[in-house]
Amino acid sequence: MSRQSGPVFAKSFSGRGLALGDFNNDGAVDVLISVNDGAPLLLRNNIGRENHWLGVRLVGKKSNPDAVGARLTYQAGELKRSRVKVGVGGYLSCHDPRVVLGIGKRKKIDWLEVKWPLPGGSIELFTELPIDRYITLVEGTGKLK
Repeated sequence: MSRQSGPVFAKSFSGRGLALGDFNNDGAVDVLISVNDGAPLLLRNNIGRENHWLGVRLVGKKSNPDAVGARLTYQAGELKRSRVKVGVGGYLSCHDPRVVLGIGKRKKIDWLEVKWPLPGGSIELFTELPIDRYITLVEGTGKLK
């Protein structure tokens, strides 16, 4: 598998930190590895060019500001998925705070439900969402369920 994935996987590194995020804003989550006594290593994921997606930045008002613990559930055609917003990172690193929702070849997201963490705890529904871009959703601006 290493040869198929590229020459970087045939090398040995003393990695000390790992951060996940969409570094080039194309909808595909990339990987950044900090290397002990060396330059950081960026592994670009190019699948975002082949599929549709929506990137979401959550802003809590009653909940914590980064909405850590929020559950995002979405549907695009027959595809239904759920994600939880996490706030952790690797050793000496931090992940991208945005959540990327992949929808493959589908051309629209039917709806997105956000269950905000406590103390807010409300459940909001968002519709008529764009695709292939990043948006910000603020707690209290969706349709309450």
